[in-house]
Amino acid sequence: MQLMKYRFGHYILPAISLVFFILCICQKPDYSPDDTYIYMQYAKNIAAGNGFSFNPGESSYGVTSPLWVLILTIPYLTGIDGYWFSKIIDVLSALAAMFVFFRLTCYFFEGNKLLQYAATSVFILNAWLVRWAFTGMETSFAVLLVLTVFYLYYSEKYSLMFLAGGLLYLTRPESLLLIIILFGFTVLKRLREKKLSMVELLKFVVFVLIPVLPYLIYAKFSFGSMMPNTALGKSTLTLNGGIIIAQLTEIAKTLAGAGLIEMILGIVFILTVIRKKDFKGTLPLIAWIAGLSVLYIVTDADIISRYLLIISPFIIILGFKAIEQINKKQFAAAILLFVICVFYSQFIFYKFVKPSTDDFTVGMNQCLIPIGVWLGENSPPGSRVLVNDVGAVGYFSGRYIIDAAALINRDLELNRKIMATPLEDRMETHRLLKFIEADYVIDRDTSELSSLSVFEKYELKLELKKKFPSLGISDATPRFYKVYKVTKRVN
Repeated sequence: MQLMKYRFGHYILPAISLVFFILCICQKPDYSPDDTYIYMQYAKNIAAGNGFSFNPGESSYGVTSPLWVLILTIPYLTGIDGYWFSKIIDVLSALAAMFVFFRLTCYFFEGNKLLQYAATSVFILNAWLVRWAFTGMETSFAVLLVLTVFYLYYSEKYSLMFLAGGLLYLTRPESLLLIIILFGFTVLKRLREKKLSMVELLKFVVFVLIPVLPYLIYAKFSFGSMMPNTALGKSTLTLNGGIIIAQLTEIAKTLAGAGLIEMILGIVFILTVIRKKDFKGTLPLIAWIAGLSVLYIVTDADIISRYLLIISPFIIILGFKAIEQINKKQFAAAILLFVICVFYSQFIFYKFVKPSTDDFTVGMNQCLIPIGVWLGENSPPGSRVLVNDVGAVGYFSGRYIIDAAALINRDLELNRKIMATPLEDRMETHRLLKFIEADYVIDRDTSELSSLSVFEKYELKLELKKKFPSLGISDATPRFYKVYKVTKRVN
C-alpha cells in the first residue's frame, strides 16, 4: 500500500503538468503562424501532382522541413482537412515527445523515479513547447525526433539512431551537427570497447543516408541546391564580436524565457562536472547544446524560441542532474523546482505567449487570410503578387507569389538579388519593383495613414488595407498590410 502511494506521488507531478499543458493549448486553438500555410501549400501542390513547389509546377526548396511537407500531403491525398490534420499531428508529436523524454531520463536518473517524473513534468511545462504545440508546424515533431535520437544513442541502438538522425536532418537541417557529434561519440565508445569495425562504420553512414541521400539528389536536380532557401536566406557566416555577443545574449534570453531555473542549475552542473572531470554520461548532451548555440552564433541565424526547443529538453536534464548531486533534501529541492516551474510557465504563458498568439490569430484571420481570399476573387488568374509574408496569401489566393524574403522563389539568381538589397529596402516591399515585375505588391508598415501612388516607373493604386495587431512576443507594434495594384506609368 505504501509503495502504491509512493508511485502515485510521482505520477501526480506529470499529471498536473499535463493538465496545465492541455488548458494552455485549449486557449489557442486557432493559432498558427504564416509558415504553417507555406507547408500546407507545398503539400497541396505535391498531392495535386504539381511537384515540390509553392507556385504550382515551379519546384523550389522553400521550406525547412521537407519531411514535414511529405507528412502533410496525407490529408490532401485522402480528402481530410489539411489545416486540422497538421495541428493534430503536431500536438500528437508533442505528447509523444513527453513520453520519449521520460524514457530518456531513465538513463540519467536510474532508480530515482522522483527525478524522472519531476524532470518530465518540467519539460511538459516548458512555455515554448506549449507555444509551438498545436500550430501545425514541424517544431514538436523535431523535438520528438531529437529526443528519439538521444534515446537510441543511450540504448546503444546505433543503426536506428543514425536512421532517426537522417529523418531529423530532413526536419531541421542544422541537426547535421548532431549527427556528426554522435558519430564521434559512438566511434570513440566502440573503439574503447574494441568492437568497432569497418563494416559497422559503413553501416552507420548507410543508415543516415537511407532517408537523406535520395532527397538530396532530388533537391540538387529539382531546385539546383541541396540546402533550403530558408537556411541560405536566414543566416550568414560571421565572426564579428558585436554580433557574437548579441547572438549569445539573445540565445540566453530566449532559453531563460521558458526555463530560467533549469538553465541556471544546468550551468552549475556543467561547471561542477568540468571541475571534477566526471561528466556522468552527459557529455553528448552538453556537446549538442554548446554546438548548436555556437552554430547559431557564427551563422548569425535568427534566434527564435522554436529553433531552441531542440536543445531545451537536455538543459532540463542537466538541471536535474544538479539536484541529483544533493544528498539531503533532494525530494524538497525537486518539488520546489517543480512548483517554481508551474508558476513560471504560467506567468510566461499568460503574460507573453497568450497575448501574442491571440494577436497573431486575429491578424491571420482578419488580415492575411482575407487578403489572400480577396486576391483570389478580385485579381485576374496568373497575376503576380510580390509579398513578404507568403503563406496564407499564397494558399488562399491561388495566384503566383514572388517572395520578398527570397525563401520560396525558384529563381536562385532572383533570390541573390533580393538578399543583396539593403534590409531597409527589403522591408519596404515595393522597392523590390526596381528589378521584379509584379501585378500586385503588398507592403506592411506601422503607419495606417501613409500610402503610395507612384514608385519610379510604376503607378501604385491602393486596393485593400488590413491591420495586423502584432507580429510576435518581441514585436508588439501593429502593422498595416496594404495591397497595391501595380501598373506602368504612361510617359
